[in-house]
Amino acid sequence: MNPFEFIRVEQHDPLLNDVLALRYKVYCEERRFENPRDHRDGLEHDEYDKNAVHFAAVLPPGDYGKGWQKQKVVGTVRLILGSENTLPIERTFEFTKNFSHLRRNQIGEISRLALSKHYCFEFKRRLPWQSEAGCLVDGLLRRLAHEVVTKDITHLYAVMARGLPILLARKKIFFSQIGPEREYHGFRAPYIGAVGDILSKNSELFLDVQDSERICEVA
Repeated sequence: MNPFEFIRVEQHDPLLNDVLALRYKVYCEERRFENPRDHRDGLEHDEYDKNAVHFAAVLPPGDYGKGWQKQKVVGTVRLILGSENTLPIERTFEFTKNFSHLRRNQIGEISRLALSKHYCFEFKRRLPWQSEAGCLVDGLLRRLAHEVVTKDITHLYAVMARGLPILLARKKIFFSQIGPEREYHGFRAPYIGAVGDILSKNSELFLDVQDSERICEVA
């Protein structure tokens, strides 16, 4: 049985601080992608968070551990919504293709995927027959996919390291490289995925979406 709940975290929700604290743990302390001195409050955040939808994998109070008084955030990812402002991927990478024909309000960028090493280890110890990281990532992707459909997002940007697009392709989630690699917390490249294409090949991601007519419109 999956002990996690996957939720959308609103901007005013106190749980958002727990999301940012997990990001600090992963991006500043574990991976050293960000400078801890830039986040002296112990929260990893940037200018894009206010224009993003945040998702969290949480353990309910009292679940999966003794004496817990509140939800524990053990995983997170965000969807930055396209607008007239430049998205992070557009500032950092050079594109070899022109996407000016895409509507800005129908583009999103997936970023800041972070998983708690501690709770992944604990999950593996208690449920050794399941993949703890895979369980968290799949749940977060399903929750994000629901948001993408309801917001009429047609295309998704993502910055990925070598190998990750191959792993996603095994799940029938296909992204195309749209620019050269560069050093960015290791060698990474810009990618784009068409929501309609992803949906047509991997509809199980959208099982929680009840409005089938809306799905057909996106596809």
